[in-house]
Formats: sequence, C-alpha cells, structure tokens
Amino acid sequence: MKKSGELQNSPQAASKKVARQKVLLGLVGAFVVLLAVLPLFASGFWMRTLTLLFLLAAMAEGWNFIGGYTGYAAFGNVAFFGIGAYGTALSMLRLHFPFFLALLVGAAAAMLFAVLVGLPVLRLKGHYFAIATVALATGVGEVADFWTDFTGGAAGLTLPFFHPIQLSNYFFYYIAFVLVLFGLGLTYFIMKRKLGYSWLAIREDEDAAKMMGINTTWSKVVAFALSALMAGLAGGIYAYWNTFVLAEEVFKIEYTLQMILATVLGGPGTVFGPFIGAFIYYILITLLVFFLPVGQLHATILGLIIILVMVFTPQGVMDFLSGRKRLTLSALLENIRTHKV
Repeated sequence: MKKSGELQNSPQAASKKVARQKVLLGLVGAFVVLLAVLPLFASGFWMRTLTLLFLLAAMAEGWNFIGGYTGYAAFGNVAFFGIGAYGTALSMLRLHFPFFLALLVGAAAAMLFAVLVGLPVLRLKGHYFAIATVALATGVGEVADFWTDFTGGAAGLTLPFFHPIQLSNYFFYYIAFVLVLFGLGLTYFIMKRKLGYSWLAIREDEDAAKMMGINTTWSKVVAFALSALMAGLAGGIYAYWNTFVLAEEVFKIEYTLQMILATVLGGPGTVFGPFIGAFIYYILITLLVFFLPVGQLHATILGLIIILVMVFTPQGVMDFLSGRKRLTLSALLENIRTHKV
C-alpha cells in the first residue's frame, strides 16, 4: 500500500491539483470580466459600494505583503492611506499637478515614509512591532490634524470635482478596479521571484533566513514600502473621489483593522485571498446594513459570521477554494482541532 505522502505526490494528484488551479483561474477570470462590464447595468449605489470594496481590497493586498507573507503584524498601515490622501490633495492644490501625477506623488510620499520608519521599526518583533506601528499611525494623524498651515488642520482640504461630473462614478470605479488588478499582478510577480521566497523564509524563521544569507532588513523594508504603495494609491483615489481630506477621516484605525480582517478572511499569504476576503467582508456588511437598517444588530451578526469563519477556516477561505482542504464537516472540525489554543 502506498503511503499518504506518495499518494499526494502521484501523477493523478498532481493532475487534479493543476485542474483545480485552472478552474479557479477560470472562475477568477470570469469574475474579473463581470466586474469590468458591471457599470453598464449597475446602479449608482452598487457602483459606489464596489468602488469602496476595491479600495479595501487594494489596501488588503498591500497589507498582505508585510503581514501575510513576511509575518509582521502591522497595525498602522492607515498612516500610508492618510499620507497618500494628503500627498495627492496637496500636490493638486499647492503644486497644481494633474490628478494622476499627484496620485504618484502621494504614493511616493507614503513609500518614503515607510522606508524611513521601517528601518528602525522593523527591528522590533511581535507585539512590540504592532504597538509601534499603531503609535506611528496615531502620531501622523495628530500632526496632520494640528499642522493647520500645511494640511488645513481641522478645516481639512477641499479638492476640485472631477469633470465631467456625470462620469465621475465610472472614472473612480475603473481606477479602483485597475488598482486591484495591479495589486494582484504585483503579488503574483513577486511571489515567483527571490524577493517573495525571502519573505516566506522570514515568516517561517527569520534567524534561519539570516543564516541562509538573506538580507532580512532589506526584504522587510521592501515589503513595508510596497504595502505603503498600495495604501497610498488607495488613499489618493479616495481623496479625489471624496473631494475632501480630513485627518480624522483618513487616519481611522478601523481602516487598518478592515484590511487585516479582509486578508485573514480570504487567506493570508495567498495571491487572491485579500481580494476574496474584502469581497466577503464588504458585501456582507452592505447587505446586513441594507436589510437591518435599525440599530446595531447588523454589526453583531457580522461579528458572529466572522467568528464562525475564523473558527472553521483559520487559514482563510482560499484553503478550500484552492483545493488544499475539502469543504466537508470533518475537514472543518479538523481545522478546529489543528488550530486550537
């Protein structure tokens, strides 16, 4: 009789795995095409909802670089979102840059900040790193709120409307959609390169990665900077779409929690996990708010759903979609036994 490991490595098992991957890619491709043509028949409400979903997915894809692949629990990525928003707004208002150039300036500012703070902060590990990133995000938000001469302070910054205004919903929908595709492509590209393998090595055992000759400091800073890139681009798009930037709005810690939650729900350390998790989270909360508009019952139900997902699929729904686990009651119970504290 063959051993289970031999069965898993058999040609039949390999061909089934390839077939599942092809089916998954086909479904993702069909879903992308559907999203691309959706504005032709979707209402303004759903276009706005999906635009917000895309921005969340893009930020989750960025957080996945540092949190999912590298294994560093960053709780301050909202700082990059806010810097991207302010960088874009200030470039448009003070330097009179066109939107796309201003968007790049905002994203570059977020990346530069990530590199400067990442060099010292990424020397910390575990809860020390998490607390440090929260403190940084809070500090940057406070600076933006009180630096009236530069950021507008409590009065905020007002951006010009997109013209023609009747096409604004389509414009921001598609630019956010392209940002998500860019994030997916960037993730896939990096994880096929040496940099991606270095992230995985750091996540598994950073000391062993150093002994193997991996420049762990450089790898972690690059992951941090790329997560800042995605959040900064999302912040810049949000700023122009919202036509108003205020510190208390763009530095909300709940934005970081949402990107972490989306990544964990979908599957950290996977290409499609953050997007799938963002879709699950945002569609659920939108439907719950829509059907339960009174009180906070929708938040309670959403919390229960998230708890159930986390209990039964600790590694995210991509475990089942990719075929690594079977969606059966025994597999779900085995997940609980494997990951129990």
